Amino acid sequence: MKQATFELLTLNDIFDEGKRQFSVPDYQRGYSWEKEQREDLIADIKQIQHQRHRHFTGTIVASRQGDSNCFDVVDGQQRITTLVLLLASIVRSARQQSVEELAGVAIDKIEACYIHSGSASGNTSYQLRLGEIRDPLFHEVLKHGRVMNREIQNKTDQNIVDAASEFDDWLQAMPVDELARVLSTITSQLGFLFYAPEQDAEIGLMFEVINNRGKPLSELEKIKNYLIYFAGRHQKGDLKNKVNKNWPLLLQHLNTAGYTSNDDENRFLRVCWIVFKDYNKSRSYHVYDNLKQIYSPDDIVHWGVLSKFVDFVVGCAKTYAALHQPERSALSENEKKCLQRISLHPANASVLPLIVSLYAKEHDAVRRSDLLDLLEKLNFRYYVTGIASRNDSGQGELFKLAYDFYNDSFLPDENEEGLDNSQLIRKRLISFINENANDHKFISYLTLDKDESGDYYSWQGLKFFLASYEDSLLEENRQRSRLRALLALRDKVNPNDFYHLEHIWAIKDYTVVNDECDRDVNKRRLGNFILLMEVLNIKVSDHRPEIKVKEYFEGTKEQANTLMIRELWKDFKTATAHMDKQGGYTRKVAGYWYSLYQYFLDLREQRMVNFALDRWRVEGIVRPVEKISIKSDTDSNEIFRCVPEYNEQSKLVID
Repeated sequence: MKQATFELLTLNDIFDEGKRQFSVPDYQRGYSWEKEQREDLIADIKQIQHQRHRHFTGTIVASRQGDSNCFDVVDGQQRITTLVLLLASIVRSARQQSVEELAGVAIDKIEACYIHSGSASGNTSYQLRLGEIRDPLFHEVLKHGRVMNREIQNKTDQNIVDAASEFDDWLQAMPVDELARVLSTITSQLGFLFYAPEQDAEIGLMFEVINNRGKPLSELEKIKNYLIYFAGRHQKGDLKNKVNKNWPLLLQHLNTAGYTSNDDENRFLRVCWIVFKDYNKSRSYHVYDNLKQIYSPDDIVHWGVLSKFVDFVVGCAKTYAALHQPERSALSENEKKCLQRISLHPANASVLPLIVSLYAKEHDAVRRSDLLDLLEKLNFRYYVTGIASRNDSGQGELFKLAYDFYNDSFLPDENEEGLDNSQLIRKRLISFINENANDHKFISYLTLDKDESGDYYSWQGLKFFLASYEDSLLEENRQRSRLRALLALRDKVNPNDFYHLEHIWAIKDYTVVNDECDRDVNKRRLGNFILLMEVLNIKVSDHRPEIKVKEYFEGTKEQANTLMIRELWKDFKTATAHMDKQGGYTRKVAGYWYSLYQYFLDLREQRMVNFALDRWRVEGIVRPVEKISIKSDTDSNEIFRCVPEYNEQSKLVID
């Protein structure tokens, strides 16, 4: 039997000296190579320059568009996009040096072969297209090396711009002879296996091999590939057309949501699978394998379910876009507010299946808004506070609720009151809060008993809590919400316009009691933290509270800052007046200052916890707490008292 042999083709061979063009279908993943991958490519080129043989660089799989000489890139688009960007940078560098040819090839010919041709006649034809959405920016960068009239809208755009910038930096001032060697290496020494199958089914089969090689694909990409393979194998043109038509929209929605990495896409897909097919959390980590097992390549009967799954996943992506960029959606204002709050929670994975299920099934905006508000409160009270334990997080119950709601699979005996699904799920969510995060538990997790070792500085929800509190003060003063700005990460351009957490009674202040004071419960409690711009705190971070509070207040006269600083000043004056009225100290000794600080923090914490009770109040729960009072200077270990008072032993409310 004659052994088959395969020739490594050069980039010049693949482009057929400019006669062959390539297009990346819209449903393909965007350009995702980052600096690390591009630096590896540059290192390979530098090493290959000293070799005489062709260097195997990878595989390019492409599908011919009809009888034309244009091919859709099935696999290898990251590599070919990067090389075209690099060749465009070489052309720009040569022209900047007024060079007309490199390695014996005219610059115009290099450009026509790999980048574009026909611009002189006004009929520009590009050798590589990335799709209708991406082409305007991509082609602008190929020409100028940067964006001129376009806006960077997502991670793909940023990667394209970064690649051009990095290549320009590498080639800047490179001698002409060295530039020519780089060109020759790219076009003549990089070797590729080029394969162009004719049938969709064969393309899908190639996907099966490609999926597990090279840079790992996301589960979402693997599923897209499997759907195309399945459609081609069974001649289901409707399924193939649906994937081709809807996948670009799906990726656009995920880009809007900021879900651009493999891990992001995998997390998104797990949520979809939990709601659509299987609410078991552990099995949701293997969606691709589960999909292939349930809907095997030989199963032609259930192709309609796969088509429905495409619709569902696209709808979920739209929901994610609305969750992370609600201001760009057409939803009601109440929905936008709820979604923004949930998206800014430090953890929200437990309620995401319920959110996508809600938007897939409930079409009434008022009902959606009501349920979203309840989900935001549940998530904050139970998950953000940390009431939920790792051993029993309650996720299984919530995931099943999401699955049942979407699939209309509530059992008849689960609903004896004749409620519809939206009313029933609302009842279930309130029951979940009653059992897991009632008012008394909620308050307990927002306060430290005197013997507790916790520290709110390590609480993942602290910044969100303080930002929400500040937002409530803005609302009281008829100012617009600034919740997103208060929680934004540090800006490289304006690094001081950054809100951060600060102790009011500094950890390093030992002047009041003793050297063990850094672990005093008052320094670890919720009331001892404030959110403010970093620039205001630099000079006074380790000062005593009476000095710090005054400096904070004076500082706001020169530069706008959080409104809670003004409240801080009022509370400290109130605490000072209280101490003077109480008497008992002839001199302001350490005990006086300790009692003053403690009372001051009681005032602040009492207001903050009562804000939390009001802000995350749930109508319909049993034994609600109207408000609390806090007093640390007592014999009781627990510092708060509920009003009306909740008696844990008798399970009664005592007014």
